[in-house]
Amino acid sequence: SIQVQITPTQGEISVGESKFFLCEVVGDATDIDWYAPSGEKIVPSQNILVSRTDESTSTLTIYHATVDSSGNYMCVAKSADKEAQATVQVKIFQKISFKNAPALQEFSEGDDARIICDVVSSPPATIFWKHKGAKIHMAKDVLPTIRVRQAVVNATADIGTSAMLACDVDGFPEPTVTWARNNIVLETDEKYSLNEDGSELTIKNITKVDEGDYACIARNKAGDKDEEVGLKTASELQDQVTLTCEASGEPTPAITWSFGPRASWTRPDTYESLDGNVVVRSDARVSSLTIKYVQFNDAGQYLCSARNPIGQDTQSMYLEGAVTVYTWEGNSANISCEVLAHPGASVLWFRDGQQLPNANSSNVKIYNTPGGSYLEINPESQNDFGSYNCTATNVIGSESKEFLMIQAEVPSAPTVERVEPFSSTAKVEFEEPDSTGGVAILRYRVVWRQPGQIWSSREFEVESGTNLITLTDLKPETAYEVRMAAVNGKGEGESSPSTEFKTEPVREPSAPKLEAKVQSKGNSLKVNWVKQDDGGTPIKHYLVRYKPKHVSDWNPEMRVPHGSDHVVLYSLDWNTEYEVYVVAENQQGRSKPGKVSFRTATQPTAVPATLGSSSLACSAASVLLSLAAVLWLS
Repeated sequence: SIQVQITPTQGEISVGESKFFLCEVVGDATDIDWYAPSGEKIVPSQNILVSRTDESTSTLTIYHATVDSSGNYMCVAKSADKEAQATVQVKIFQKISFKNAPALQEFSEGDDARIICDVVSSPPATIFWKHKGAKIHMAKDVLPTIRVRQAVVNATADIGTSAMLACDVDGFPEPTVTWARNNIVLETDEKYSLNEDGSELTIKNITKVDEGDYACIARNKAGDKDEEVGLKTASELQDQVTLTCEASGEPTPAITWSFGPRASWTRPDTYESLDGNVVVRSDARVSSLTIKYVQFNDAGQYLCSARNPIGQDTQSMYLEGAVTVYTWEGNSANISCEVLAHPGASVLWFRDGQQLPNANSSNVKIYNTPGGSYLEINPESQNDFGSYNCTATNVIGSESKEFLMIQAEVPSAPTVERVEPFSSTAKVEFEEPDSTGGVAILRYRVVWRQPGQIWSSREFEVESGTNLITLTDLKPETAYEVRMAAVNGKGEGESSPSTEFKTEPVREPSAPKLEAKVQSKGNSLKVNWVKQDDGGTPIKHYLVRYKPKHVSDWNPEMRVPHGSDHVVLYSLDWNTEYEVYVVAENQQGRSKPGKVSFRTATQPTAVPATLGSSSLACSAASVLLSLAAVLWLS
């Protein structure tokens, strides 16, 4: 085993001073690394230095400390299959100094006097005023103000790191501070800790599911105020991975790497991503892609493509990572771990190194089958989200697969791209949300109104391949505004900004949409239509006419009642192409015709006197595709 200890166990430094911390390791360690409060591995710079003094110690030195140097620093020791870490909290103190507080500040009689007293210190100072030796008290309550120390905090997940989010508040009376996530107030427990005044929230044992926005809420008699602090996480699967691709051909092929829409590189120049994490190099016919610090979102298919004037070829490689499963509190999630092994394998599930189920996991059920195991989790709180491990073991050995259960979010807002108004309807074209929240969008809720009036609402089910919905029962020549929001299983997301439009004046109807279907007899046809905009006044009737395409004369026009939506044409010529026009008419006039063409069937040469009966049995196999781990143990 490995043990890690940091000396001193905590550090208090004044601004401008320097201090070093010694990390001592008991046991054999191949690597000793330091991590900053942001969760990033420390790279030596002008103000911070990491030095390996011998095989068992490493020193962290902070030079000329600033307020930004505060936070939790971690020393991580690793060997081939072991890891241990220790943390030290560094607090930075800055003496109180008056940045802008002129001794003489003059004002004209009768004017409001705003006296400036700008103070710099760490921790922030409490400021009060005196006049002629007596303390001045606020004449009225003052709404809280909040200043977040860092808008976005970065942390490394799944290596036991902690992250501190902080906000400084002011107001009168002195505000109380609480923290919340997803409208749930956070309290001190095994996951979170708060300092005495609540201004600092420490999140322990960071995992991927901790990523998101946290609200700092300040409240006093005057009211409340909140500001969000974001936490971003990155999970290291391993230190480095290199993919290699070799291509042959004449002329020498050009080699391109691609990973989804994120990156593409073509020889001969060396490519390096902006953050320096991805490097691609080529030497003759061989190209390599190196990821220095592999994260969960680097998992997936990588394509190596080789091309020359003769042709091209592509090979794929897979970088395996944890399988992600999205759900939310109160909604059961099923994780399947399918196993192929000979001899047969036993399967166990683990959470934070402890076998499931256990006394603390009453919301977990496991179902075992000859081909694998299924874990059912009904998350009750944020603590149920995170990593789960499936381990299969037989006499040959064992294999494991990681699953990451992530809290689903509501979708982001869709974007209204364009509104095409008519007299009594409007077509709304929209762009899907950037984020689905991790689960499928089920429907869209659309609200619209005349300015200052009550909102009307309607829900539209998601239709594959179309981003268009139609609002109906609008008033002609009237101004409206419309918003829309996406809904998934977790709930309804934010609404898009309002888009304004104005309907057209009363006019003739829009052409109906037609659909034709040849009937079973072969020479009869059913023509269906869907009413479009009625022009702002009721449709009186529909006018239908049809003819074979090769003749000029139309059959007699038919008048169909306004409530109808189809007509059946009988006794048509066999094997003949027809065209059908349908026109809608209101008090303002007639619409342009809706048009459809079709061909009747070929006339049968003989009709059997008796039709025997036969049956055709079709079976449908239901196939369930799920994210699964296939483990080969042989």
